Amino acid sequence: MLMLKAYAKINLGLNIVNRDPQDGYHNLDMVIVPIELHDRIEIELLPYGFDTLITSDDCELPTDETNIVSKVERALRAKYGYTQQLRIHIHKKIPMGAGLGGGSADGAAVLIGLNKLLKLKMSEEEMCRIGYKIGSDIPFCLKNCAARVQGKGEVLTSVKVRRPFGVLIVFPKTGLSTGKIYSEFDLTGASSPADISGIIEALEKDDLSLLSHSMGNELEKTAVIFCPSIEAIKQKMKEEGLTNALMTGSGSAVFSLSHDLKLLKRAADRLERLGYKVILSQTR
Repeated sequence: MLMLKAYAKINLGLNIVNRDPQDGYHNLDMVIVPIELHDRIEIELLPYGFDTLITSDDCELPTDETNIVSKVERALRAKYGYTQQLRIHIHKKIPMGAGLGGGSADGAAVLIGLNKLLKLKMSEEEMCRIGYKIGSDIPFCLKNCAARVQGKGEVLTSVKVRRPFGVLIVFPKTGLSTGKIYSEFDLTGASSPADISGIIEALEKDDLSLLSHSMGNELEKTAVIFCPSIEAIKQKMKEEGLTNALMTGSGSAVFSLSHDLKLLKRAADRLERLGYKVILSQTR
């Protein structure tokens, strides 16, 4: 059996550049960092006579052909023609519908795992090409390091992070649909753009003040329409002394960064007492 970790991500900046009229997808300019929060993926070969199975310990996670792991496995089988049957089990820790990239992380882990287990001899570039056709965040999850991500997720430039940050993640009671948020964004327009260059400089210099000033997510205002508690969570975080609070991805999770782990823990305890689900992690 092969076991792999599939790491979540947070968006420190997310700007919408434009919408491609040909395919309807948006070109983006983002800074993304991986965090220690992760799913665990188990892959094992099954005896002859079995069919490939995708399973999970989270009953809310679909394990049929709509699951990104199933899409990755079927794409690899079609390309490389292997005949072995597999059981792929997802120990789910990354909440769904939160903007933390859990599905893409799982897909990337399976690409890496099957490449190793079945000796497919794919290069990282080849895995990125296959993964990108299935999920635009998969190339980032394959590389699993801080990066400026442009285009539709296919253009990655590594970003130096001087030292890790503690991360507090707070979850509204409802998740959000990525497709729905992007569609509504096209109607409502942009807000709170990120200073991408400022974020990169802040990470390189370990300047939390500059980072807090530069962070932004142009999808946040749209997401608040469907999930007003995003704004309430941000306000509570600021009341706890956290200098930054931002929605990640297309939502609905809100995070804050700090080197003061006691401050993060105190804020986490108070928000949890208010009924919110919280996770403490750190950047990788």
